[in-house]
Amino acid sequence: MGQRTLLRGLTLAVAAALPLYGPTVVQAAQSAATAVAVCGHTSAQPTLQRGSTGDPALEAQCELNLATKPSRYTPIAADGTFGPATETRVKDFQRCAGLAVDGVLGPQTWSALNTWAAQPHTCGVQGTSSSAESAVCGHTDTRPTLRKGSNGVEVKELQCRLNLAMEPFHYPPLTIDGDFGGGTESRVIELQHCANLSADGVVGPNTWAKLVDWSARNTYCAPPRPAGYSIDGLDTAKYQHPGGAPIDWKAVRASGVEFATVKATRGTNVTDEYLATDLPAARAAGLAVAPYHFYTGSSPDTGAAQADRFIAAVRATGYTGQRAGDLPPIFDLERMDDGSGRCPTYGTVGDAKAWLDRVEAAFGRTPIIYTQKSFLDDCLGSTTAFARYPLQLADYRQSITQPPLPNGSTTWTMWQYTDAAVVPGIKAPATADVFNGTQADLDRLANR
Repeated sequence: MGQRTLLRGLTLAVAAALPLYGPTVVQAAQSAATAVAVCGHTSAQPTLQRGSTGDPALEAQCELNLATKPSRYTPIAADGTFGPATETRVKDFQRCAGLAVDGVLGPQTWSALNTWAAQPHTCGVQGTSSSAESAVCGHTDTRPTLRKGSNGVEVKELQCRLNLAMEPFHYPPLTIDGDFGGGTESRVIELQHCANLSADGVVGPNTWAKLVDWSARNTYCAPPRPAGYSIDGLDTAKYQHPGGAPIDWKAVRASGVEFATVKATRGTNVTDEYLATDLPAARAAGLAVAPYHFYTGSSPDTGAAQADRFIAAVRATGYTGQRAGDLPPIFDLERMDDGSGRCPTYGTVGDAKAWLDRVEAAFGRTPIIYTQKSFLDDCLGSTTAFARYPLQLADYRQSITQPPLPNGSTTWTMWQYTDAAVVPGIKAPATADVFNGTQADLDRLANR
């Protein structure tokens, strides 16, 4: 998979404009009164019970598989016949969704099933593993070679199987529409990486074999966490507060996360609306915390002014850089966050240094720079001017063991390795990091 250049600002800005798990689940965001064909069989959703048959039963079985597998239920057979196994799974789902448990698929159960099948939910009671089922989506048993541009029922089978094979809290479910586009191709490549197959985006016999196996069993492909780094962190901004939902920082800490970087400001005129609550709350929960500033080079020579806004905003939260738990401030130096992927129009080494120098003087801490080698190469002439600063590097490739270092730098401090981490206590995906060092190293950096 090619190196991504969309970093923190753009990734999160896009996430904010979409439903919680991306554009692929828009169908499930419709009102409960609107029937949707999540699996692509039929939008007809009559009341079903034991003995029912046909496409509605097939759609129900497929949706039940998508809805319950995140809770580790092995898929049931999607054969269009509502038998005892389907009735049992309907009851399992009704318990999960807090509905009356009667084994009958009526309007309320259909409504909940549509949502659970298209968005990852988990039950309070986990399922147990059982024998794999061969037909779990119900579209077709044929396995032709598929690639970008393919379409038809075989692609629907592929998309459904991908949704069942890929851990849905990290891989947002695809729309099952029979159109093999860029999103489906990317998901195939991610599966191939998980399965140690040639990552070419083409679904041939080997990819089909792994996909059929994983989608039929109580197993998932989950994105690998970088090996060799034991300390976890994450990055938050307003985008981790969908609908104004608060972050439960105690739950975040209890999940094993040790440090957090919290967005403070952007440019000269934006303060993140959750800075005042998130920074103190994360620190109070026991995390090492750092505020970060997103640099904008949309006007010339604004680095010092951007620094002044950042300094005032974080001081208002109680941050000094010197308290126990305070990590150094972070300077987010990347491409423009307007979706263009362009270099900052007026971004210069000198302007970045103006921010860094002023913030270092204000807090007595050498700032950490969040960036990427490719950005410094493409936008700032492969400068070595930042070689003395600690680095938080962004690189989401699964094929590397550590992020590439910018010219002149000899090590990194944090590696942001994914933009799709789902962490207890947070209602939206977040970017996640590992720390390059021991717990003692982190404690020293956080004045503990």
